[in-house]
Amino acid sequence: MATIISAPGPEAPMSEKKVHRALAALPDEYTILHSVAWQGRWGRRFLDGEADFLVAHPRGVLVIEVKGGGIHVENGRWKSRDRNGYVHDVKNPFEQATTSSAILHKWLKERTGLDISTCHAVAFPDIGDSPELGPAASRELILARERLGVIEDAVKRVFSRGRRDFRLPPSKVKEIATMLAPTVTVRRKLSDEAREAQSELITLTDEQKDFFNAARRNVRLAVFGGAGTGKTVLACEKARQLKAEGNRVLLTCYNRPLAEALNADASLQGIEVKNFHWLCLDMASEANLDTPKDEDKDSAFWEKEAPLLLMQAAERCGVSFDAVVIDEGQDFGEDWMEALESICSHGKDSPFVVFFDSHQNLWNRSWSPDASYFQFELTKNCRNTLPIAERVASVVAAPVLHKGAGGPAPKWTEWIAPGDLEKRIQGILIELLQEGFSLTDIVVLCESRDALERLRALENIGAQPAREGKTSVYCETIARFKGLEALAVVLVLNPKPFRAPDNNAYVGFSRAVSYLRILAHPSRQKSVHWA
Repeated sequence: MATIISAPGPEAPMSEKKVHRALAALPDEYTILHSVAWQGRWGRRFLDGEADFLVAHPRGVLVIEVKGGGIHVENGRWKSRDRNGYVHDVKNPFEQATTSSAILHKWLKERTGLDISTCHAVAFPDIGDSPELGPAASRELILARERLGVIEDAVKRVFSRGRRDFRLPPSKVKEIATMLAPTVTVRRKLSDEAREAQSELITLTDEQKDFFNAARRNVRLAVFGGAGTGKTVLACEKARQLKAEGNRVLLTCYNRPLAEALNADASLQGIEVKNFHWLCLDMASEANLDTPKDEDKDSAFWEKEAPLLLMQAAERCGVSFDAVVIDEGQDFGEDWMEALESICSHGKDSPFVVFFDSHQNLWNRSWSPDASYFQFELTKNCRNTLPIAERVASVVAAPVLHKGAGGPAPKWTEWIAPGDLEKRIQGILIELLQEGFSLTDIVVLCESRDALERLRALENIGAQPAREGKTSVYCETIARFKGLEALAVVLVLNPKPFRAPDNNAYVGFSRAVSYLRILAHPSRQKSVHWA
C-alpha cells in the first residue's frame, strides 16, 4: 500500500475520491499527497495554483490533475456544460498539469540542489476511455477509468517519459514528501506574549485622567499610588503641562538612574530634570559653595548637609522655580521637602506636586503629606500584566485593580546554592534569548550589591541601560532601578527570608512589564505570599 500523506476530505469532489482510491493501491515505494498548493514564476508572470495530486517515487514526482464528468473540447478549447445546459470555458487540465510540474521542478531544484525528474498526467475517472485530445495530450498522459484499474502500470508508463536514469533513495523521497506537505507548529514564544501584553497597557486609565482634573484645581497635590499605577508617567505629563503654562519647572526624584532616563526624554526639553542630590551639588557649585570631596561625602552629608546647601545656593544665586514635581516622594526626608519648597518662586502658592508609594519606602525616610496637600489616590495597575500585578499586590496584601492585559505567568526558580549564581543566571538568559527576547528587553535586578558585582563581572552582563546595538544585559540593584521598568526582569533575591511586607520584592516584582523570572531561595516565598 502506498504511503498516504494527505487525502481528499468529505467535501472533496467525487472524481478526486475515485482517483485517490486508485492511487492508494500503489505499492509501498509510492507516496501520495492530495491538494498541494504552489506559487512561482512562469515567464514574466507570478502564478499560484494547486496540484490535485502529487505522487512521489524514486523515479521522480508525478503531478496529476483530475477532471470529473465528461470531456468537451471545441476547436482546442475546453468547455463544461452545467446542470442547466449552459456551456462555459474551463481551464485546460493538461496546461494546468504542465504548469504545476514545471513550477514544482524549479521549486525542488532550488531547495534540494537536485534536478529531480517531474512529469504530469490528467485523470478522467468518469469515462471508460479517452479519445485523441491533441498533441499536448498524449494518450500515455491520460488516466481514464480503465487505466485507474491498473494504476501501477499506468503510472510507470508516465514515469517512463521522464529521465530513465534518474533514481532517488527512499530517504530522499520521504524528505521531498515532507517538504511538499510540511508539518509545522510555530509556538508562540514568551516574548510574543510579553510584547502583545505590553501594547495593551499604554493608554491612560479614566482614573489617571481624573488626576489631571484634580491637579488643575489644587496647587499642592500629593498623589499616592501602588507600583505600576502610572505615577512617573503622570509626573512627566504634569511637568510638561506646567511648562506649557509658562512656568519654570523642576522635575526631581531620588534615584539617579531614573533621573538620567527622564533627562534623556526629548519631550521633557526645557524642564529642569535632576535627581535631588545632583540638583544640590550643581546649585552649590554654581553658587561657589564649599562641598566635601567625594570620599568624604558620608550618609550624614547626603541626608542633612545637601539640602542645606541647596537652600544656601538658591538664596545666594537667586535661583527659584515656579513649579516643582517630585516623583518617588517616599524616598525624600522632611528636610529635603523643606529645601525644595524654599526654592519655589511663590512659596506655598507655587504648584508643588508629589507622587509617592509608601510600600516602596526602602530608605525609611519620614516625609508624609500634611493637611495643606490635596491627596489623590491611584489604584489601577497599568504597567504590569495581570499575572504580574497579582503577584505585586499579594506582597502587600492589596486588592488587584488592573486594566486586564494578560501575559506569561511569573516563574520562580529555586536558588539553593549561592555559589552557582553566575551559572544559573547565564542559563536563564540563554533561555530568554531562545524565547525571542532581545538583550535590550531584559534587565537583571539584584537585591544585594555582592550579587550585582558578581554578575557584572560576566561578559554578557553590564552596567549600562538598554540601548540599540548593546551586547550585554543591563544589571542593577533593585533600589537603584526603582521608578524604571523593563519588558522582562530577572530578579535575584537574597537567600534569607524577609519579614512582611517584603518591600524589596514588591519593588522588584513591579519593575517587570510583561515577564518576571525570580531566582531565590524557597524560604523567601513566605514573605511574598507566593504559595
